[in-house]
Amino acid sequence: MFDNKILELFSVLAIIFPAFLLIFTFRGFFKALIANVLGDSTASDNGFLSLNPFVHIDIVGFLSILFVVFFLGGLLSGYVPLVLLFLVIILVGARFTIPVPINENNFKYYKLGLLFMTILVPVLSFLIALIFMYCIKYFPISLVPKYVYTSFIDIFKTIMEFSIFFGVLDLIPLPPFDGGRIIKFLLPIKYEWVYYWLEKYSFFIFLIVFFMPVVSNYFFGMVHILTFFVKYFLTILVF
Repeated sequence: MFDNKILELFSVLAIIFPAFLLIFTFRGFFKALIANVLGDSTASDNGFLSLNPFVHIDIVGFLSILFVVFFLGGLLSGYVPLVLLFLVIILVGARFTIPVPINENNFKYYKLGLLFMTILVPVLSFLIALIFMYCIKYFPISLVPKYVYTSFIDIFKTIMEFSIFFGVLDLIPLPPFDGGRIIKFLLPIKYEWVYYWLEKYSFFIFLIVFFMPVVSNYFFGMVHILTFFVKYFLTILVF
């Protein structure tokens, strides 16, 4: 029984690891690229304008998350899906990605830069999902053994689902989500302190929207609806 659980954990992580590696490598690269185009070369100067995963991934952090997933996965077996457990651990604050340094004050057009940064990051996440939808649709099944095909399709589906999920979270107009920049865009500069005040208490905002009864129900309901519509729209483009 224990051996079966270990094998299940390994099989799930074998899918999650390459999916997260690809997603967050591309997300880090695109954030650096967008910031560079908008006039801020901070990320580029620090080497983040790269598709090298080791530039964007914190291996020590990732190994720590693996340990927690293995440990809690055994304790909470049957109660919490492993993928959800992995996401919650990351969203609570555990990180295996290296944050892309962006100095928004360097943007050529400050307000427009904030707007483009807020919009383009989730759009690019959806684009990644779209690409892997095409991979699922047109994967050459006849050219590979069935077990290889199944493994690739599972990874492609995970990349697609996570890309849409994190893209939707990027649209949430509150810190700690990237979409919180929209507050800075909408507020006059002299009132931007409101954004920094919200950012200061972003961890508590996170706890409220994820774990407080009623609030979390509305929050996850909204995320579910947005995820459904994005996935439906992308499906139309592919199928």
